Amino acid sequence: MKDMKDRKKNSVYGVIGLIALFLVGGIFGFVINGSDRLNTSIMTKKQCDDLAERIISAARNNQPDLIAQLNKVFSENCNGRDFNKPVETPQPKPQVKPEEKLPETTCEAIEELLKRELYDENSLDWYEHTENSKIYAKLVQTGCEKNRAMYERLVGREQAIAAALQKELNTTGSTCQQIEGLLKEKLECCGDLNDPDWRVQRAQVYANLSERGCADNSAKYKELAKQELDIARALTDDNLNKNQQAATEMVETYKRLHMQQEAAKMIDKAKKLTNPAIDFIIQLEKIIEE
Repeated sequence: MKDMKDRKKNSVYGVIGLIALFLVGGIFGFVINGSDRLNTSIMTKKQCDDLAERIISAARNNQPDLIAQLNKVFSENCNGRDFNKPVETPQPKPQVKPEEKLPETTCEAIEELLKRELYDENSLDWYEHTENSKIYAKLVQTGCEKNRAMYERLVGREQAIAAALQKELNTTGSTCQQIEGLLKEKLECCGDLNDPDWRVQRAQVYANLSERGCADNSAKYKELAKQELDIARALTDDNLNKNQQAATEMVETYKRLHMQQEAAKMIDKAKKLTNPAIDFIIQLEKIIEE
């Protein structure tokens, strides 16, 4: 009888010991995993209570392996939980925008700059395809070696398109288109980029195009003429007396474009030179006034 009481007593102590072990394990799990992790659990209070009952049941039935498994789940999801606090849903990490890839080599940098000068490949203007062929020819010479064959093919393609468009223009184009085609041929001649006279000549061609070409393109050609004149001015403003011919032609072209105000600005700057040629300045002012 005494032995039976002792066994029963020991069984009770065993259950109490297992429960104590479960509690210690739960506290340890809470410390290891941290309160932030526990608060993100999706288990409800009822589920946690049911899990505790299952642990006690496993302890009563002397199932240590099951107790260990259940105890781990309880420690990670139930210990220290404030069930009145809404469950925190993990926020997705913001997508990092990939950095813009910069040219890695000199030839790549050159290619990037030259490609910005290309006209739309779907353009129906033969002159623009001619300019594209020249840019691709430069890419053949200065671009990356691995792309040379591709640029050579593109040179041929642009030249073929330009020739076809020009042929069609000569046979079926309207009068204004034919005039534009003839005038653009004068832009084909290459010159010194730093020569103000060459810049003025190009401005005069664009002025002709704005006056005699197709009406839809007039504003575009007028703006191109102004760009050429602005460059010529930048090359001559500080030494206008030594570039009198170019200065005279610039003022005349500004007048054709109805940009007398731009011409007046150029003359005003000439007046501020250390030794301005007064007679020459008066001559320029007369051109505007006539």
